[in-house]
Amino acid sequence: MDEDEEPARPRPRIESLSDLVFGLALSIGAIALIGSPPTSISNLYSDIFTFAFNFVILISVWLHYTRVMSVLPLENRRTMILNVLLLFSVSIEPFLFNLLRSGNSAVIVAPAIRDVASALYGFDLGIIMLVMGIFTLALADEEKKLVPKSMINELRTEATTWSIAAGIFLVSALPAFDRIFIRGTFLRTDLWLGALVVIWLRRGSAKAKQAR
Repeated sequence: MDEDEEPARPRPRIESLSDLVFGLALSIGAIALIGSPPTSISNLYSDIFTFAFNFVILISVWLHYTRVMSVLPLENRRTMILNVLLLFSVSIEPFLFNLLRSGNSAVIVAPAIRDVASALYGFDLGIIMLVMGIFTLALADEEKKLVPKSMINELRTEATTWSIAAGIFLVSALPAFDRIFIRGTFLRTDLWLGALVVIWLRRGSAKAKQAR
């Protein structure tokens, strides 16, 4: 081989693997609905709502992830480890999601297992959000000069948003939230919805600024 030839970079393979993992996570969630149909009309609507919630989270993470990884170098050891952690968390998410909706299907899962799965689901999504916040903050490092200076403040705000969402999901995983209901709704899922609202309000604010 020519000595002047640049060494092959593993980045395209990692990006392909990442796209595959996110794609499978989204697909498995839909397949799980097909494999264990709801037992009533109310459960049908509940399944659609929970799948939509799960889909919105994963697609939001994937869209931001692809934008970040188009700029962020993967040669750094810490970045590589965080990337692997993110992919593992995304990979296990459909399994936990399927346990959560087991109460709507003919498959019987013990309530104690669903409680643990609910906490782990919140913890898993918290890890995903936290890694995304760290990646976004890495882009805002002025010394690395990965993005124009005009984007630094916006990225720092975005990193803060992901970190706040991560904090909400991680707090929701505490055992204290296993059986707390407020006005007929599960407080843990209310916290999840709150985290999702934080992310989308930030996205809407960013788009509004760009439109000006």
